[in-house]
Parts: sequence; C-alpha cells; structure tokens
Amino acid sequence: MVSFTPKTAQQIPYLKMGDVHVWKISLEGAVEPNEFTSLSDDEILKIDRLRSQRHRAYAVSMKEQLRALLSCYMGLLPSDIRFQQAAFGKPYIIDSPISFNVSHSGSRALVAITLEKELGVDIENWRHLDNLEGMVCRNFSKAEQAQWLNIADHDRMSTFFNIWTCKEAFIKATGRGLGLGVSRCGFSLSQPNQLLECPDEYGDVSHWTCVSIDVGDQTSASLIVESNSCQPIIYAFDPDNPPQII
Repeated sequence: MVSFTPKTAQQIPYLKMGDVHVWKISLEGAVEPNEFTSLSDDEILKIDRLRSQRHRAYAVSMKEQLRALLSCYMGLLPSDIRFQQAAFGKPYIIDSPISFNVSHSGSRALVAITLEKELGVDIENWRHLDNLEGMVCRNFSKAEQAQWLNIADHDRMSTFFNIWTCKEAFIKATGRGLGLGVSRCGFSLSQPNQLLECPDEYGDVSHWTCVSIDVGDQTSASLIVESNSCQPIIYAFDPDNPPQII
C-alpha cells in the first residue's frame, strides 16, 4: 500500500498596516490555456486576443494564480473577487483595502500586496538591446546619464535592467504607466537604488522606498512603496497548496 504525507499549508501572518508581502510565482505548467475556472468574461476576452499560445497560457496562469492568492487574504472564492481599473488603467480590487501590483517576465512573476498604500513591482529578464546607449539617452534623467558614464562596460546590462525595473515599478505605483515618462523619475545607479528625483505631483523622494528583489541570475526585479521605509517579506506561491493566512 502506497502511503504519503499530505502537504501542510504554509502559514502566513495576516497583513497589517505597513506590511508588504511579495510573492514569487511560476507560470510554467500551472494552468492549461483552456482552463478559465475563475476568470471574468472580460479577462477571457483579453486573453483570447493574444496570438501566442504560450503567452495565452502564461496569462491564464497569472490571472488564475493571482485570484487564488488574493482569495487567501480576502476570504472569498477566487471567482468572487471583482477588479476595476483606475483612470489610467491600474487595476484595483473593488471594496477592499488591499493594494496589489503584478509583473511577469517570461515564466516568472511577482505579486506585491499591502494595505492602503500605493505600490508597484517589476521584473525583467535580461536580454540583449541593440541600442543600449540610445535607451539610456531616451529614458534616463540627466543625473542618471551622468552616473551612467562611470559604469563599467561589463556592468552596464545589469545596471540598466536594475534601474529599468525601478522606473517601471515607480510609474506603476503612481498609476500613470508610461504616460508619466520614465525620465521624470531618477534613481541612484548603485544599489540600493534610492529614488533621487520625483515628479512634484507625487511628493518628496522621502515619501517613496525602492527595494531590489532577488529573483535569480540574469533577472532584475524592484519594488516601490509609498512609504519612508519598507522591509518586504518574500514568499513563493504554490497553487496546489495555497497559504493559510493566520
């Protein structure tokens, strides 16, 4: 007779004001692209517009796992969670104090969760860029470009993607996206990548904290939180064994 020991659900402390939880998620093989068990009709329509079968599978996996994860915090069925979009398209949960943000690159994803604070997260797999210097000129602030001149050639790819994730996380936190203009926010190019330049409408740089997230080789990830300090707790999400919030 085959015996087995059932998995014990990971116990996660409930979310308090000031806490930030960041979840690492794998999009490989978690959900088949034709499985829409908890998604809304609008989500399904958007996924169906994707041309690549792999991208559709990743999108289904991302949205299904996001709902499964948020349901652990909210005590709702995944299908009962209702999303809405703010003026510039940033999603939020209707009638909930939970703030969240999502990013994925290839088969890896991150979900950041907090209470009543703006936050953004971004993950990027490193890749060759044909015109790296041109990207810096178009997207880095003048102060960042001055720092760039001191970066050694062998460190330029990692530095670029580290800063790019900082910028993407910031514009996602503000809710403006690329419409804000990534050159309007500036960071220290050496870690920790402190926010040094902030558009006036989003307050002083001291109102925001940037944290690098370790996600493995050849990948950069950053978290931005509207707070003067942040020490995120990092978890790995297992869709077959969701966490228990205690």
